[in-house]
Order: sequence, then C-alpha cells, then structure tokens
Amino acid sequence: MKAKQYILTSLFLMMIFLLYHFSIWNLLTKQFVEVSDNVRIGDLGRISYSSDSLTKRLNDTNLSRQHINFNSENMKAEIITIGDSFSHAGAGGLNSYYQDYIATDYNKTVMNIKVLPQGFIETILILNNNGILDELEPKIIILESVEREILRRYSKKINWDVNKDKEYVNKYLLKNNSNNSNNNKPFFINNLNYNFVLYNLLYDYDDNAFYSKVYKAQLSKALFTCIASDTLLFINDDLSNLSLYSKRNIALINDNLNKLQKILEKKKIKLYFMPVVDKYNLYSKYIIDNKYKKNVFFETMRPLKKEYEFVDTKMILEKMLDNNVTDIYYSDDTHWGFKASKEIVNKIKLN
Repeated sequence: MKAKQYILTSLFLMMIFLLYHFSIWNLLTKQFVEVSDNVRIGDLGRISYSSDSLTKRLNDTNLSRQHINFNSENMKAEIITIGDSFSHAGAGGLNSYYQDYIATDYNKTVMNIKVLPQGFIETILILNNNGILDELEPKIIILESVEREILRRYSKKINWDVNKDKEYVNKYLLKNNSNNSNNNKPFFINNLNYNFVLYNLLYDYDDNAFYSKVYKAQLSKALFTCIASDTLLFINDDLSNLSLYSKRNIALINDNLNKLQKILEKKKIKLYFMPVVDKYNLYSKYIIDNKYKKNVFFETMRPLKKEYEFVDTKMILEKMLDNNVTDIYYSDDTHWGFKASKEIVNKIKLN
C-alpha cells in the first residue's frame, strides 16, 4: 500500500512539475527565446524577463544609401566610422546603422571599420602608421564609444607608435565574426521558467531584484510605447563607474583625443568623437526619487578645449526627451533606436 501511495504521489508531483514548466514556457518565457531571425528583442528585456518592456522589432532599412564595411578592395571612403556595438547595429530594428543616415543625408561613402584588439585610438594609429589610411583617403573619422566604457578605452597612456602590418590588419578586419551557433531552442523544461517567476517577484522589492544585472526605475512620464511605458530598464554598468569620472580622468581623455587630431591634421583628416550617452544618464532626470549618483561626464567634458569635433549626444537626445519624444532608446535595450540615430546625424553637421 505504501509503495502504491509513493508511486501515485510521485506521479502527481511529476505532473505538477511538467504542467508548471509547460505553462510558464508557453505563456511567458518562450517569448524571450524563440524569436525569428529577422526580429530583434533587447538584451535588457531578455535578461530581466520584463515582458511588459519588450519591443519586438523587424530588422529593416528604408534609406536610399547604406554604408560599406572594410573590404579587401580597400575602396576609397570619405568618412570612416570606428566604434563598438552602437556602430554595428547592436539594437537591430529599422535603420539600425547610424552610418546609413550619414551616407544618405550627406551623399557620402561611409566605411565602418571594426576596432582592433589594441584599442580604439590605437586602431586609428595603426591604420595611419601602416599606410592603410592613405589608401582609403578619408576626410573624416568618427570615433564612437558607449559612455560606460570611455574611461577604460580612452583615459590611459597611449602607445602613439603602435603599429601592425597590413597583413595583420586585413586578416583581423576581414575575419568573419558571425555567430555560427546552431541556435538550438531550449527544451520547455529549463531554468528560465524559474527565473521568470523569481525575477518578477523580486523586482517588487528591489530595483535590480537583488542580483540582476538590470535595474528598473519608475519615470515621471511615459517615454516608451511598450506596455510598461513609464518604466526604465538600464544595465548595472551604467552605475558602476560613476565615481571614477574625475576631472583628471576626463582631462586625460580630452588630451589623448587632441593629440590624435593633431596627428590626423597632417593628412587633412577631421576627427569627430561621439560618446554615446548611457541610458541611465540620459533618462536620469525623469526618474522618480532617483537615489543614484549623477553622471557628470558630459558636463565635465563640454568646457574643455578641443581640437577635434565633440558630438554631444546627451544634449541632442535630452532635448528630444524634453519634447516628449518616445523610444529614443528601445525600452528593452541598452542601445538607442533609429530616432536617435537620425537626430544625431542631423545635428552633427559634417564639414
């Protein structure tokens, strides 16, 4: 009798287990994983299991011209862009490359070049020192970097004589970095089903559910068009380096960029530096009872004497927010959307 009761109890518990996973997966969790190849959802929504902040978007373009990537033919390029995921369509969606707005609006050939392992400034120095820059003949270089990584990338001692031969550069830049994973879909029984319930419970008690990489904050007005239109999602890295934005560190960034511009001047190339304002920094003044430290990077950088052109993305995008423009950043992503790209390119005024 006891054996029978044990078996029946085990079967009952197994049915509850299977029913839980089947229901949570199909009703809730599956939406964060099973997305078609041409549709994108954001990293923040996926990591935090915030279904009400998801913005599913189709990868598409409606612009008349597109940029080109560095290629073996070494085509001439009037404008070169070098940057991180913001320069490589990190958000997906409509017109995900800001370079395409430049190519269309200015009717210029725009070439996007990946960053070499040596660093951002170092990539330009290597292209200059080994003659590739002479072959491409750019008039403008746009150097882009997300704000939260600027100190690590630019506030450091630079090896101004760094060089690598053309074979090394071509091999690295032409390397196929596409994701070759087989994209196996997870079985409906998985840890995501537990995480979804746990995260959505804990976010009621803590801004980052005590251990999530994603913070949630309440905004004073609706600035997104998703269900959670007045909820801000941002990555923990937006907060982690705020205490390091000292005047000394920011001055070093400016000095390095000024020196780089002087090097490029010899070849009549104009440097544009485009730091991408962090999502937290941009939206922070609209966070209700904001308890986090203010980011002062742009405010400290603005008055410094510059030889290069400074693209103040915070000032440009903040004006859009003040005018109640929604979805400047995607609600579920660390990246901005096409509205931001279009407005920034419109304000750059490339010479």
